[in-house]
Amino acid sequence: MRSILAAVIMLQALTTGADCLLCEQCLATNTTSCTGILKQCSPDVTHCVKGLENNTLGSDVALTVFKGCLDPSNKQTCNREFSFRNSVLSFQISRTCCDSDFCNRGDVQVPAVDKATSGYNCEECFDDQSVDPCAVTGEVQCTGEHNTCATFKGTAARPGDAVRQFSMKGCASQDFCNNFYLAGTQVYSYDFLCSPAKKV
Repeated sequence: MRSILAAVIMLQALTTGADCLLCEQCLATNTTSCTGILKQCSPDVTHCVKGLENNTLGSDVALTVFKGCLDPSNKQTCNREFSFRNSVLSFQISRTCCDSDFCNRGDVQVPAVDKATSGYNCEECFDDQSVDPCAVTGEVQCTGEHNTCATFKGTAARPGDAVRQFSMKGCASQDFCNNFYLAGTQVYSYDFLCSPAKKV
């Protein structure tokens, strides 16, 4: 059935005279793999994308795998990983991009978590009941490529959860604020600010 669908999409692309990229498109939660439809991208799309979002709150791990046509405005996120962490919540999203038809098929690689300390610390706090700034409860030791302190407050829903108000502080990768793009976690109204972390 999948090969018939691929043939139909390829035939459609040829008959319409379009020279558009074809990518697999799917989104699934609580898994590290998904298969979906083969989609003809819009003419301005030059890359397919696939990736994984890991939103872990305490011991509750919410994974979201995604594949599709890459929005040209998100090209700077290709082949990169963005993450946030404090002692209560960790968030990690990684994407790989490619530029040929159907190149994003197959399994999504789960990125390794770099637990080595980075030599930086940030203030930390977490509140899932209010968007008011949370009270600082201490400092978190940054790991991996984290050298930035991030503050988030807003309304959001983790995959499979109801919408709640959140406020938090912790360590983040350097350009997470500039490339704040999510897959499974839904964020509605929010403020997300970054500042240099404190060298230990």
